Amino acid sequence: MSSIKALLWLAAAALTAAQDDTSQMCSVKMERVTVNNCLTNAKVPQASVGSDSYKFEINPYNTRVPYTPAAVAMPTTAKHVQDAVKCATQSSVRVSAKSGGHSYASFGLGGENGHLIVDFKNMHNVTVNPTTFVATIQPGSRIGNVAQALVGIGGLSLHGGYGYMSRLHGLTLENLVSADVVTAAGNIVTASATQNPDLFWALRGAGSCFGIVVSFQFKTFAAPLNNIFSYNLPASAVNPTAKSVNAVQNFANTQQPPELNMRVLCNSYQNQLIGVYYGLAADFKKAINPLLTELAITGGSTRNTSWIDVLSTYAYGSLTVPIDHSVHDAFFSKSMMTPLLPQAAVEAWSDYLVNTARKVTRNWYILMDLHGGAGSAVTSVANNATAYAHHDALLKFELFDRDNSGTYPSTGFSFLNGWVNATMSNMDPDDMGMYINYADTSLTVDQAHHYYWLSNYAKLTQLKTVWDPKGMFNYPQGVVGS
Repeated sequence: MSSIKALLWLAAAALTAAQDDTSQMCSVKMERVTVNNCLTNAKVPQASVGSDSYKFEINPYNTRVPYTPAAVAMPTTAKHVQDAVKCATQSSVRVSAKSGGHSYASFGLGGENGHLIVDFKNMHNVTVNPTTFVATIQPGSRIGNVAQALVGIGGLSLHGGYGYMSRLHGLTLENLVSADVVTAAGNIVTASATQNPDLFWALRGAGSCFGIVVSFQFKTFAAPLNNIFSYNLPASAVNPTAKSVNAVQNFANTQQPPELNMRVLCNSYQNQLIGVYYGLAADFKKAINPLLTELAITGGSTRNTSWIDVLSTYAYGSLTVPIDHSVHDAFFSKSMMTPLLPQAAVEAWSDYLVNTARKVTRNWYILMDLHGGAGSAVTSVANNATAYAHHDALLKFELFDRDNSGTYPSTGFSFLNGWVNATMSNMDPDDMGMYINYADTSLTVDQAHHYYWLSNYAKLTQLKTVWDPKGMFNYPQGVVGS
């Protein structure tokens, strides 16, 4: 009799679970129908659910992290964006903005199922005030297209925007003059140093958590003289590799002029020092020679070229990108933002490169950007001046691992996690940060909040409560209100 009761109980439990699943599915479908009907009634252009357009727009850049949105709005005006946010509020659906569509963690698709996606592919105008030379750029503008319309601006980002101009002119967010933002209430406000300065502070480093920017205003600068270069670094054993890292980071910390922007590239078969110098070739030689002498480097590749060619070279492809471009990959990525690495960390990092990483047959690479140090415009800004918490970091690491088969193995995450852990275990953890533009899906929410924003996170939670009290712009790892 007891076994029969147990079977009946199990059957009842299974039926209840099935009913719960059905109820959740019905709830999701109702939210989807509600938000789609609202968009239709508000005359907001959208990619209809199930259509070829919808399938194209939700196909993620990183195929390892696909998500299914409730709806995809395709605005052409700021009014469309306002109405889309209002529809999300009425339908109790979270909102995510999709600009370039290259989020490593698919945050542009919500980072989870069920968001309303505001896709800006049709809002990509670029204009320049002929008197002030301030550029007004819509959020759908891609870097290459912007560079061809404006000489000298790129890396548009609400989370930093580091690039080969940053040591000379600062991060992209430091060149942001103002932004027009659709808030959670569906209003458009201007954020700048004088208008809504608290929102302006939060936008520059954590912008996607506080609203949807429909227009950026940036300072611009004249196109410089350009010298592209690359040099091979010695990497035959652990000690030469560690010596190279020490030489490069010490040079960045004490001697590197702001006109000299460079990074170390490591992959399965080489270590290279690559970058660009802005100025005369003769001045470049004077600037780089102390480092080349210490590393005993006598050969290399250098060339004088145009600003557009610099971008093309380091974009590794054409700058002219069609609106309906389709680029996909299967990968996992991590980052580190660090001060000058202590010797134990350098040796651990180098040992892992030689004895572990070079045995991994997937297509991986590491970029060590010389982010701060002597003369860097990035370091000249205080960590609490904006929400970006890493101004004082000397080095910015991107660790990237892809599988050319088109799927990333479930056992692959330990590779890059092991590299970061080997380095961090030889450092003070309070000295470490991470760069949200290289979103790391292996982090817990609390880890992400700490490493992405460090001591600035407490202020961000307070501002989140003011500007987005219901969490309309929340996503995994995003700022949560206090």
